[in-house]
Amino acid sequence: MEIHPTEMSQGDQNDFEEALERLTSTVIEKIGEGAQKTKSVFFLACIYKVLEELRKLKESAYTPRLIAIVPLHRNDKHLQTPLQHIKMSYTDYLPSRLTAGMEDLELPARTKFTVVRKCLAEMKTFIDDAKKCYAEYVTLDEKMMLVGGCFILEFLYRYFNGTSEVRKLSISSFIS
Repeated sequence: MEIHPTEMSQGDQNDFEEALERLTSTVIEKIGEGAQKTKSVFFLACIYKVLEELRKLKESAYTPRLIAIVPLHRNDKHLQTPLQHIKMSYTDYLPSRLTAGMEDLELPARTKFTVVRKCLAEMKTFIDDAKKCYAEYVTLDEKMMLVGGCFILEFLYRYFNGTSEVRKLSISSFIS
């Protein structure tokens, strides 16, 4: 049988209030500890693996079909196809756009080298921050960031500038 606090004697009421006070303090402390752990682990994290229970519902909805951009899927066997070379082609084309029309034959190669070198140097300073964006440990390096970033930028450039080869594909079917 449950006794309501208003039906208790003054002593019982005080005991009840003290117990409730301790319980409240304990619960708030536990909530704070859990929140702090979450903040320390996930403070910068914004890229998470989909929970296995959700993946099982429809795995194809959470798996890249043609090209892996992020390190979470780079070793998936079904993505080890010649389409992966498209990323390298796009990565090559983006800095080459800066050198288009240069007459001196050595200047485009030097300019491209300089641009890629500056990008890699800049990415080196952000590699630790980039890793923190993932909720779990990932192997990530400057080359992967350069190739993925250039691919995305070139893909978007071609998509929004009406390049027919990219327009035929929807973004959702091309990358995930």
